[in-house]
Amino acid sequence: MKLIAITPDYLTVEDLISFFRLLEENGASHLYVRSPFILNSSRLKDVLLQLLNRNIIPVIPYEKWLEFENPAFICHFKEHEKNKIKDFREKYPEQAFSFSAHGISLVEQVLENGAAFVFLSPVFPPYSKKDYNLKPLSFEEISYIVDRFGEKVVLLGGIDFERLKELKLRLVKDFSVAGITMFFGRKDF
Repeated sequence: MKLIAITPDYLTVEDLISFFRLLEENGASHLYVRSPFILNSSRLKDVLLQLLNRNIIPVIPYEKWLEFENPAFICHFKEHEKNKIKDFREKYPEQAFSFSAHGISLVEQVLENGAAFVFLSPVFPPYSKKDYNLKPLSFEEISYIVDRFGEKVVLLGGIDFERLKELKLRLVKDFSVAGITMFFGRKDF
């Protein structure tokens, strides 16, 4: 099981560094860096290497991955970037990549085409998005895709450690989870 932390949008490099120990203690295997403050920092590469030294694999957006082309970092594509995957795979056939999806058929498609894992959301209404309008997936949909692809399916949306326990009890096969709140807490503005 992968436990993937996702940086909240407001997180800075200094904030992230202060969370390193907590990420390790809570078992984060990966960190999807999506905060613009971190992604646009001159210290980005250094902080990604620090994560690797702590055995936390960085996942970074496609455009940022191209800046480094470091095979230790996982390249992440959003749904609207799906058309870029084919060229990416041709140029970097051995490079691990991930993807974000909101539908079962898209998850199947991308996993069948070599994604290391796919974020599937929403599983529950997200804590971090107040006006989120996507309806959570049904348990039948989640169960089907997890049974088919196991831990390559990363469940996202409203995940915390209590809901993780619930999912472990209900799902037969292994799966992975990702979250903002479960690793960085809630921040009300």
